[in-house]
Amino acid sequence: MTGAGRNEGQAGFTLVEMLVVLAILAIVSGASGLAIARGGDARLVASTVDRLLADLQRTRIDAMRSGRPRSLAFDTAARHWRRDAAEPVSIPAGVALDLTTAREADGRGGETSAAIAFLPGGRSTGGRIEIVAGAAQGTIVVDWLTGAVREVQP
Repeated sequence: MTGAGRNEGQAGFTLVEMLVVLAILAIVSGASGLAIARGGDARLVASTVDRLLADLQRTRIDAMRSGRPRSLAFDTAARHWRRDAAEPVSIPAGVALDLTTAREADGRGGETSAAIAFLPGGRSTGGRIEIVAGAAQGTIVVDWLTGAVREVQP
């Protein structure tokens, strides 16, 4: 037979093949959704660490350029930090900060406030900041002698 009446060599997929492909797609999309959800805390911590590192480094540079002490103050009750004469930066929901700073660096001296001060020569009062969200964690250390600001890798 010739022409349109032939059944041999018809292209297409069977119903079973289509169901297998759909099942594979469902498994892959479910697994990737879980991976993205787990990575959310890590991304949140990483972005908070990056922003805080930048603000600490800017504060140090401002102190050195201006020849006057500058500080970055934390208010844990209001959930923000603030550089001198700058707008406050909110601590993202789900993120907790554990601060270890010199008590004398914070002029307000309250239970919910802390600060890291930088001196014109580059030195600082030092400190350690733990940033935690879920199982993800980041650490920033400010050296008191040199004023160097760095992220500590776990």
